[in-house]
Amino acid sequence: MSLRLRKGRLVSVVHKKTAPCVGASGSLYRLEFFQSDTFDGLLLPPQRRVTRTAAGVRLAVTWSLIPQGDPGVSEFDHLYFPDDPRAFVVTAVKKYPRHLQYNLELKQ
Repeated sequence: MSLRLRKGRLVSVVHKKTAPCVGASGSLYRLEFFQSDTFDGLLLPPQRRVTRTAAGVRLAVTWSLIPQGDPGVSEFDHLYFPDDPRAFVVTAVKKYPRHLQYNLELKQ
């Protein structure tokens, strides 16, 4: 049994798979595939937190997305929302007994 989402708050999400690649100089980057698929989900308001990375301390803004069904999204894939030109990166996939939840951050 899955979580029933309200139809009025669902947004259409474009999903593009990514794969790790190695550049000519040995640098690592993520290659975004041309093919995409679309699914509906509930986007929750952003949460702000302070996080520590190797480069220092920064303010991280994260969003949570609850998809309708299981669209097959994995970590580091890119998601696009309507009326928003920015790309969002899936940082975590959380599986609960009744639904999935994706944690998103803006692509750097």
